[in-house]
Amino acid sequence: MNGGPASGPVHLAAHPGVVPQAPARGPVPSRTNVIPPAGPAGPAGIPFPASPGPVHGGPARFRLIRRIGEGGFGRVWLAHDARLGHTVAIKAAHAPDAETEERIRREAAALAAVRHPNCVRIHDLVQARSDPGLAQLDGLVIVMEHVDGVSLGQLVREQGVLDDVAAARVWSGVAGALAAAHQKGVLHRDIKPSNIIVDRAGRPHLIDFGIARRTGDATMTMTGFVLGTPDYLAPEVAAGKKASPESDAWQLAATVSYALTGYPPRGGHADAVSGLRAAASGAKLTHLPRRTAHLSLLKAALRMLPTKRPDLMSTHRTLDDWLRRAGVPVDGPVSPDLVRR
Repeated sequence: MNGGPASGPVHLAAHPGVVPQAPARGPVPSRTNVIPPAGPAGPAGIPFPASPGPVHGGPARFRLIRRIGEGGFGRVWLAHDARLGHTVAIKAAHAPDAETEERIRREAAALAAVRHPNCVRIHDLVQARSDPGLAQLDGLVIVMEHVDGVSLGQLVREQGVLDDVAAARVWSGVAGALAAAHQKGVLHRDIKPSNIIVDRAGRPHLIDFGIARRTGDATMTMTGFVLGTPDYLAPEVAAGKKASPESDAWQLAATVSYALTGYPPRGGHADAVSGLRAAASGAKLTHLPRRTAHLSLLKAALRMLPTKRPDLMSTHRTLDDWLRRAGVPVDGPVSPDLVRR
């Protein structure tokens, strides 16, 4: 799993015209007993550990190999897991505290709930102090599938924009993964080119549920802050409304538009505040691809009104039908052969 640059919260209090999200409600979890007795189920239906585990001692389960990603929230390491017998990705916060550990727990619960071939899988949730191999880390860490590949953003920067077949495969695959997440009540809220990894076989994977939440959960954002990447943020979310399956669909369409042009649909912005203002005001989509078979679908998915956007399963079926009519395999790779240099 390669980590792209992650954007942190954007402060809005000093910028009129943009409505901040509501503050989180409910008590902040204590740092003691950070893993609840009945945690979310893991991939095999087994609850995550009921206790932090022993302080360092005994043989190490993990061996850190190298750091493969870093953002405002934390770092991602490639590691060998002796228990599983293969490499994994380990995600840890920069400075764990009660709020960040709750965020880690949310991400673990979100990933554990979703089963889809285009969505990264979670293996475990452990306390760093329970394993000597994690001595340089602190707090709760997520053990997840390592996707060996490159981000969609890196692919476009290094090899050029995608053609229609490659774009359709990315869009269809990730739309299916998001639909599976939504069926479990999980919103991603930060779909962008760096959060889609294309593996060595050419399959796209949705990663980094770091700001995911279940529908109905209190938001983890603070007063005056919005989580997400402004250039790929749906207009209603930028204006302070709650994220929804429709806003996830908007972000995915914006990411596909980038894959076809090399630019976000509203164009790039010098800073996060100007990008957020453009998103909240519903700025014109100036950088949509001009020559693509997917233009009509992109325009529909990027409509201002969420209720007017096609749902993700409808988009998934439309793209698969298009691929079949084009005479190419639906599940074929997003490969260099399908990328315009």
